Amino acid sequence: MVTLRCTRRLLVHLEIHPVDVPLPATGRLGDWYANIIYTDAGDLIIFVNERSLLTVAVPVWETKNLVEMFRLRVANLLSLIDVPTRAISEEIDHLAPVQFARTASRSLLGSMNDIAWQYQVMAEGGSAEGGLSLSDAENGLSEMPCGPLDYRFPRDVARELLGIPARSAS
Repeated sequence: MVTLRCTRRLLVHLEIHPVDVPLPATGRLGDWYANIIYTDAGDLIIFVNERSLLTVAVPVWETKNLVEMFRLRVANLLSLIDVPTRAISEEIDHLAPVQFARTASRSLLGSMNDIAWQYQVMAEGGSAEGGLSLSDAENGLSEMPCGPLDYRFPRDVARELLGIPARSAS
């Protein structure tokens, strides 16, 4: 079970009525926040994990398959940050069923705005180069230190939450 905590704008776009009191998340990463953003490379629905600030994006044109695409993007990103296959499968299993709720953290909304800006900048550069690679954007954002995480990297926080030992310094 996971809750996608959506901004008002996204709830309106999806035509979804949120639950008032969501059940707690069962996965180690917890709930995800979601918003719709507009970029030069196409409109995206971005998802930001509440505990690690990992982020994935799904093109708006995939709205019909949103939950399935969200789960695939999360699995792909966890693979990119070297999470073992078994841990990925276990976490993805917790991304169903999905419930939709309103956002509940102003701090996380602030982080989401920063992340949205980063996607827009990457999309601008990607448009000049022939397109935005979501995997490259997601992986790159996982390697950016975040103030709310005491300037740790989202990938490291996610790996820790998933019980994966820290990488040795090279």
